[in-house]
Amino acid sequence: MHASPQNIQTSDKNSAKKPQGSLYLIPVDLGSENTNDVLPSGNFEKIEGLDEFIVENVRSARRFLRTAGYNKNFDEVTFHVLNKHTTDEEIPGFLANAEMGRDLGLLSEAGTPCIADPGQVVVKYAHEKGIQVRPLVGPSSILLALMASGFNGQNFVFHGYLPIERKQRMQKIREMELDIYRKEQTQIFMETPYRNSPLLEDLLKTCSNETMLCIASNITCNNEYILTLSISDWRKKIPNLDKQPTVFLLYK
Repeated sequence: MHASPQNIQTSDKNSAKKPQGSLYLIPVDLGSENTNDVLPSGNFEKIEGLDEFIVENVRSARRFLRTAGYNKNFDEVTFHVLNKHTTDEEIPGFLANAEMGRDLGLLSEAGTPCIADPGQVVVKYAHEKGIQVRPLVGPSSILLALMASGFNGQNFVFHGYLPIERKQRMQKIREMELDIYRKEQTQIFMETPYRNSPLLEDLLKTCSNETMLCIASNITCNNEYILTLSISDWRKKIPNLDKQPTVFLLYK
C-alpha cells in the first residue's frame, strides 16, 4: 500500500520543523548567605547546562552564577540585558537561539522571575513562538511574606510599588484599606528600600488603629525580620527599615 501524496507532504513538513529550545526561569536568592538553603539542587544542574542568559544586570548575574557553582568561562557565555531601556524590537533577538533549539535562562535580580520583574515580556514572546517555558522553584518574597503574615492567603492582591507622590500614595493606602474590609482581601505591596521609611510613616498616619500591618524585611537572610501588629501597636515601636528590602501587607 502506497502513502498518498498528501500524507507524504505532511510527513515532510513535520520532519522539516526545527526543534525548539526551552526558556528556563531561574530564581535568584533574596540575599541569603547560603544559596543552597533557598534553592533546590536541581536548579544548579539546569543552570550548569546553559551558556546563554537574559538578565537585568550582567555583573550581579555573574556573581549569582558563581555562587550557584557555575564554572563556565564567562567569555564564552552570552548575556542579553533586559531592563527599562530594552526596546520591544530587541526581544526577538534574545530568543533567536531558542527558536533554533538552544536552551536559555532568564534570571531575576532577586527572587522569582516575572514577579515584580520585567521578564514577563520575554515569556510572552516565548509563548507566541512556541518556545517551552520552564519555571524553576525558588524564593518569592511576596509569597513568603504572605505565608508568614497570618493574613488571608486565599484572597489577596499584589500592588507592586505604590505612587511616589505622597498625596497619591496616601490615597492609594486608603483605597487598599477599604478593600480589606469590603472584600476581605489581603493587600500586598513594596517600595524601593530607600523609600521604606516615608511609606511606613504614611501607613501609620493614614490607616485605622485596628488595621493589621505585617512588615517582612530581609526574608531568608540572617537578619530576617517579620512581624504582624496593629497600626496602633506599630506606632509605639517604629522599626528602622532604611535600605532594607521589605514587603508590606495590610489586613483586618
